[in-house]
Amino acid sequence: MSEKKEATSMSVQQMGQLLGLGKTCTYWLIKKKLFKVVMVGGKMRIMKDSFEEWYQSQSHYKKVPPEEARKWPERSRNGIHC
Repeated sequence: MSEKKEATSMSVQQMGQLLGLGKTCTYWLIKKKLFKVVMVGGKMRIMKDSFEEWYQSQSHYKKVPPEEARKWPERSRNGIHC
């Protein structure tokens, strides 16, 4: 029997969707080095544990429901600009 392993990282796009942010704001957060980012196959991956630790320690950004996070929004859905 095989167990399904939970991912320990997420893509840049997944993080942006989770927070309801567009590309610019998402990459701006990454550039601030607030959480651990690794390169895998030439692509950035955000480590979920460090992201969640950062998320719990801040109050500026809020997660959006999955049904609202299907596409990269043009602007922040939180009404927050980088």
